[in-house]
Amino acid sequence: MRFAFWVTKYNRYSFVPLYYLLDKSGFDFKVYFSVDELEEADFDVLFFSFTTLFAEETYKVLSKLRSQRNFVAVAGGPHPTAMWQEVLHMGFDAVVIGEVEPIWEVLCKDLVKKNLRRVYSSKLSACFPKYSLRASPYLSALEIVRGCPFGCRFCQVSYMFGRRVRYRPLKDVLDEAGEIVKRGRRFVRFIAPNALSYLSRDGVTPELGGLRKLFEGLLDVGVEQIYFGSFPSEIRPDSVNEKIVKLMAEYCYNKRVVVGAQSGSNYRLKKLNRGHTVEDVERAVTFLNDYGFVVSLDFIFGFPEETESELKETLVFMERLLSRFNVRIHAHTFIPLPGTPYWGKKPSEVPKWFKRVLHGWERDGLLDGNWAQQEHARRKLCVHLK
Repeated sequence: MRFAFWVTKYNRYSFVPLYYLLDKSGFDFKVYFSVDELEEADFDVLFFSFTTLFAEETYKVLSKLRSQRNFVAVAGGPHPTAMWQEVLHMGFDAVVIGEVEPIWEVLCKDLVKKNLRRVYSSKLSACFPKYSLRASPYLSALEIVRGCPFGCRFCQVSYMFGRRVRYRPLKDVLDEAGEIVKRGRRFVRFIAPNALSYLSRDGVTPELGGLRKLFEGLLDVGVEQIYFGSFPSEIRPDSVNEKIVKLMAEYCYNKRVVVGAQSGSNYRLKKLNRGHTVEDVERAVTFLNDYGFVVSLDFIFGFPEETESELKETLVFMERLLSRFNVRIHAHTFIPLPGTPYWGKKPSEVPKWFKRVLHGWERDGLLDGNWAQQEHARRKLCVHLK
């Protein structure tokens, strides 16, 4: 049986772990990076993993391929997990809700027997799911954390992966890093909702000894450049303290880190269930700048019920940070995501005066991000929801 996976810029970290599962199963598996490749390819089962913003495009591709051939289409990822009924209605044969690892063997057996269920719902593994890059011809950033204890009202992480944080064992991380080095790559990046939470007891407070072992172990296996707290991960401001920043400055190659600030209003941060304050953000930036790090600060605008007064607070806070620290604003427009408490909630409009400031900062090189494109995508999504 021939398995295939459609790789896009939105799921490029999703397919590498499948090689480990498929290697154990013994199936032929190929990945395709364009629709044109898929149209020319031979496969029996096609896997899709997609987000809400890519759902419409995914449905169009599925329909196009269906008009050309017969195959089994299986969907997974953030959008199918939350909107499985819609996904089935749009033409998929089966949906995986949640993590694929716990139900993989059952899914494969059902595919072979041609006795496919419509829905495969997995319970969260007690431990971090096992996988290895050794079976994959492609390399990837190393996922080291799943789950988040906070349950922010706009974010899917806690609702898809749980509020109990799970860590990839240190030995497994170092083995994977060693495999990366053997293949000629001398740097590693990580996937984590909060990189500083790795091995933490509460998912927030950094485990200094554990992170030191991680960094030293990476150097021991031949890693020359450690990228930590930068894309595709970030760090929470309330996880930052001077000791951990000093440790990062000693071992990490990157001099830019991403910090999730999200708002300059303490009232809004509390409503979002963020668990930190604007004071925590400024304290984190201070420590990071003191040790030579440039800080990219994530801010989101247009939350449900967010007022102009709150946006003014956020603007004043961003101006303060830009004038006093070595920071750059990474701007986002709020998009309601299924499976979160804010799904279906009406976003607030971002005023023109506020957007003029953002455009000005963009021109001056103080701000980046896809906030304008996200605003357009949000309009399309909200019309669809109505």
